[in-house]
Order: sequence, then structure tokens, then C-alpha cells
Amino acid sequence: MTFAGDEFDRLERLIYRPVSTRPDWLKAWRNEANYLLYLARRAADNEDEEELEELEAQARDMADTVEARLRNEGLL
Repeated sequence: MTFAGDEFDRLERLIYRPVSTRPDWLKAWRNEANYLLYLARRAADNEDEEELEELEAQARDMADTVEARLRNEGLL
């Protein structure tokens, strides 16, 4: 099993996306997103497909939420 998924890639791109001004919530969000990616890597290493699917769904929700917030604040 490999650590690959569009949602994980999307989340990682959002973590490292430069922004002109950093909202207060962004640092905490980046920490949460990095932790989710860490858990996904562990699940991939353990070949835990069920956990990986669940984490990918969480990554999708997290990315959707942060994209909406960034768009709402004019940063996306």
C-alpha cells in the first residue's frame, strides 16, 4: 500500500499555500492538517485501508472547510 490520494495531496498543497496575510486560525489549522497527514502515513505504513479511507474523508472535509474560509476572507 502506498500513501497516495488526491485528498491528501490537496490538503498538503493547502498547508504550504502562501497567503498575503495569515489569519489567526491558520497556524492551528496547519498543525491539525499536518497531524492528519501523519496519521495517514502511519495507516499506509500499517496497510490499514479502512483507517486510510476514513482519514481521506477527513482530509476532504478539512480541505473543503479551509478553502471556503480562505475564499471568504479573500485569500484564495
